[in-house]
Amino acid sequence: MTNGYAFGQLSQAFLTASTHEDPEARSRADRRAEHWVRVINAMAKGQVAVGSRTPVRGYPSWITLEVMRGGFATGTASGEGPLAEDEIALAQRLGIFPTRQSLFSYFLSEPGLHELYSLLDSGSYRVDIPEDAALLMMAWLVRSGDRAGALDIVDAIAPFAHTLRFAPKVTNEPSSRPELVYRMTAGEAAAVLQSRKLNTRVEAQREALGVWNPFTDRVLEAWRKKYINGRIDLALDESWRAQAAELISEYDKLAERHTLCSKHKKPKENLAILIRAMRTLAEGGHIAPRDAGLVCSVTEACLAKRGAPSDQEHHALRERQRFIASAAPHSRLAAIAAERLAVLEQSQGIEHPEIFIGDVTELEAERANVPVGSSMPPVVPRVVSRATSAPIETLLSDGVVSSSEILGSLIPRISATVVASACRDETLARLVAANYRAFRNRRSLLLVNLQKQVQLSELPWMRAALPHGAATTNEAMAVARRVGALVLDYFPATIIPNPLVRELQHLLAAAGYDVPLVEELAADIFMGRFSDKFRIAAQHATKVIGGTLYARYFAIDVEEVGALDGPRKSAPKPSKMVIRFRASKPLVTFGDLCEARAGHSQAEGWSVARNGTIIEQSQILTTHNLAALVTLGVTPRKPWSELARECISKTASLLELASRQPRPLPTVKDAAYAWRQAVFFLSVSTQDDAEQVIADPSLASTGPAVMATLMAGLRAASAGDPEGQVAHAPFVGWSVGRHWVLDAIGHQSHEPS
Repeated sequence: MTNGYAFGQLSQAFLTASTHEDPEARSRADRRAEHWVRVINAMAKGQVAVGSRTPVRGYPSWITLEVMRGGFATGTASGEGPLAEDEIALAQRLGIFPTRQSLFSYFLSEPGLHELYSLLDSGSYRVDIPEDAALLMMAWLVRSGDRAGALDIVDAIAPFAHTLRFAPKVTNEPSSRPELVYRMTAGEAAAVLQSRKLNTRVEAQREALGVWNPFTDRVLEAWRKKYINGRIDLALDESWRAQAAELISEYDKLAERHTLCSKHKKPKENLAILIRAMRTLAEGGHIAPRDAGLVCSVTEACLAKRGAPSDQEHHALRERQRFIASAAPHSRLAAIAAERLAVLEQSQGIEHPEIFIGDVTELEAERANVPVGSSMPPVVPRVVSRATSAPIETLLSDGVVSSSEILGSLIPRISATVVASACRDETLARLVAANYRAFRNRRSLLLVNLQKQVQLSELPWMRAALPHGAATTNEAMAVARRVGALVLDYFPATIIPNPLVRELQHLLAAAGYDVPLVEELAADIFMGRFSDKFRIAAQHATKVIGGTLYARYFAIDVEEVGALDGPRKSAPKPSKMVIRFRASKPLVTFGDLCEARAGHSQAEGWSVARNGTIIEQSQILTTHNLAALVTLGVTPRKPWSELARECISKTASLLELASRQPRPLPTVKDAAYAWRQAVFFLSVSTQDDAEQVIADPSLASTGPAVMATLMAGLRAASAGDPEGQVAHAPFVGWSVGRHWVLDAIGHQSHEPS
């Protein structure tokens, strides 16, 4: 399975690199293909063990690896590769041989330590991967008197100093305030803007409005002098012939210089007809009666449509078109905005983005050859807003954070302040926070046999720093509740994504809470087993959902869940002296219950769809962390019933979308997840609020007709009507075979599940 996945990704990358119309997309795909080739070669040579916590031979688990999509290690560490420009410059400044080993040795010397002290005090460093913090942490420990901890770090990292970079990365400014978050840095935003290219279609239209339309008017005006009483007068005087020759010469020059618009070249187009006849007459030839008739028809049609070029309305139209054509290309304006961002620290966000999206100044206009006062196109504020550095609530309310996945990617910065909050020294707190953010950005490995991803405390420099501070319970819990409330308020209809689950787990661990949170499992690599935390999470959830609408709707037997056993263990071989009088009671595990609820048996064959139905039952039983959030005291700003209404409306819109899609199943799954969230929110609402939502006829009539069926099932569960519940089975997203909801929404495709 792993080889097939890797080869599949390689094939996709090769296809994109060979066929994509965008050169940059081809270049990115080509680099991606190179990485997948490295993955496959490393696997073939035995250098990479897929599924292991230490997949690359010779590297311990704490080293940051280069990891591809799906969790495949390429066999290379992120800190490997040729020396960077700043490393070479540092070696030249020191007058030492430019190798990583020599730079590492320098930072262990007295002058090197003082340079590290200076960076610690100023905060002018960047931690892109955790290894960037190793020598800085060592220096802090030396200065604080913990030489044993510093030596532990050196002992751990020294064997890799000749290959990996541990030298700090210097920046011009200290990092921004920890309470501020941003989706991308100023440097990343500038790169996106700088990469904007001319839109050839827009430029062709600009050329047509600014060049060919005015020129066509002049040609038409010349022919209008010959248009008399519905006929073209072919008696030519020298003045007209000279004007025609001048227009022909100008046409040839324009056609050579302006090549984006090709309409004037088409024989049946107006300008082509007028120019062809004019060229014949200018060269002393005679035009055929048919061509004269065409010139007459074109002249009549143009005058009837827009009037003569000298008419006021015609002139006003051309002025508007000239104004449109004179506007600066969006790519050039985007490049101006990128130059503005160059003055900022490129590794941080932008605290005042409005400064960088104003109209073009006189100096910028002269330098870029664009009109003064040109407004920035929509792409500029859109990209710059992604680099806005502000409190997370501001980014959410402004729409900068548009999904729970994006929210999850930003939480490490908030969490970092908690991890570092109890550090007694400000310089240590700043370094710990920077290291934490880099660590949380590490890509997860593909692991098998329920192994855990590498933990922060496994980094040698963090292990050495632990005695000097740890997060306080109150602050970590406050952030966890804050994050939980944000995801419920802004993204109630989507399940909590794995990165966000992991961040919440770290916060709860820092707060000293042992509340089970579970990740979403991938159906294509699911191996049929759940770790025991899923059972614990399900049993924990029964304290919230027991006796509620949620338990009735999804037919959850709370006592059955409470009686589940832990995962099966390999039984020891019996001794020859042991006499078995009776068979032991068979274990019923969480996985057994999920399989039974999904309607499967262990004897059935493997399939992604089958796995998906089992995983979805695990999400139903655990409420996929919603019950845990309630237990932790997470209180959204909106009432629970309002969140339920939003989820029901989202379900309707997703099913409406699915009815029009060629491959609707992913959208159907999202709709079922939104519906499950709605059922839970109604279960924790007050009884009056829940009943109002369930009885609201507008919710049943919103979207496709199947919504009436779903609401009827909800009413039956609310009323405790067994017959009604049998008639309206719970809405789930996964199905082996064609999903029943596809017929209900009128979808014509017979896409397999």
